[in-house]
Amino acid sequence: MEHILIKVYGSISNASPELYAAALEMVQEQNEDAVELDGTFFTISFEGIYFMMNEFIAAIKPHLTNDCTGRIDYIDVDEWSLTRFWIEGGLITQNTADLNHVMDHSGH
Repeated sequence: MEHILIKVYGSISNASPELYAAALEMVQEQNEDAVELDGTFFTISFEGIYFMMNEFIAAIKPHLTNDCTGRIDYIDVDEWSLTRFWIEGGLITQNTADLNHVMDHSGH
């Protein structure tokens, strides 16, 4: 049984097929079912032992438009942290918080 260390969940509205293709290329060796595009609504749902988050963000960033909005959460169980990537207006910002205090820092 695989021990889950990393969880990545999120969505982006107004995503393009090019964004989806870039995301799919990044995850296809680990789990190509982790990403989906329904019209212009992109989702990612991944659980595993490793995920190249910085490379994933770099891959989708060129395909973000001013109309794209969303967020992607990167949960590192080993480090006990959540990094939230906010996507709006073609930009990505991020914030990391300890999982014990995630509600204080996540905007909920």
